[in-house]
Amino acid sequence: MSVLVNGSPTAQFSVEKGFNIVVEGLSRLLRKTTVLGWVSGASFGGNRVHITHLQFADDTIIFLKPKLEYFLYTRRILRCFELASGLCINFHKSCVVKIGRLEEFLCAWTAVFKCQHASLRISYLGLPLGGRPNVVAF
Repeated sequence: MSVLVNGSPTAQFSVEKGFNIVVEGLSRLLRKTTVLGWVSGASFGGNRVHITHLQFADDTIIFLKPKLEYFLYTRRILRCFELASGLCINFHKSCVVKIGRLEEFLCAWTAVFKCQHASLRISYLGLPLGGRPNVVAF
């Protein structure tokens, strides 16, 4: 892989060394489309913290408000990322997780990404997501 610095390509380097740079490109794409109003993330907590995505190594969680248009734009963003980076997103390992009562839209959303859907009680990087984290089950 090579990158452009001041309009000139750098020497070739292996993807392992530059993966964080490449994934930062996806992060910037997601942020820019949010600023343009093409997608909208989700707000959480009492302070209404707005989140569009979280990334850790090669894993990304994208938060979207439940609007089909946002899913379509996000799919286009991911396709642009694939074309620009040469990396492929494995949609067979991906899933759409709904929050709330939006069952009627779930099939349309999963069709956009050609992936599965899951309930909120999932595990991400070995950590449980969903439910009540303060409650300990014995």
